[in-house]
Amino acid sequence: METRRTRIVIAAIAALALFAMISPNNRADIRILTHEKGDLSPHKMQAAIDIGLVAISILYTWTDKLAR
Repeated sequence: METRRTRIVIAAIAALALFAMISPNNRADIRILTHEKGDLSPHKMQAAIDIGLVAISILYTWTDKLAR
């Protein structure tokens, strides 16, 4: 019974890994845009992490007038 359960768990993990690899959009894109519409040069902070199977991209913008 133990080996049957182990095989099922291994098959499930392999199926999830295969699905993650063939998925075209395995990227989380988070954007927090808090700058004013008329601001031509807003401040921004941008970061990205890519570990192969999953990628995360974060963009945060703000207007200098709000910071003062």
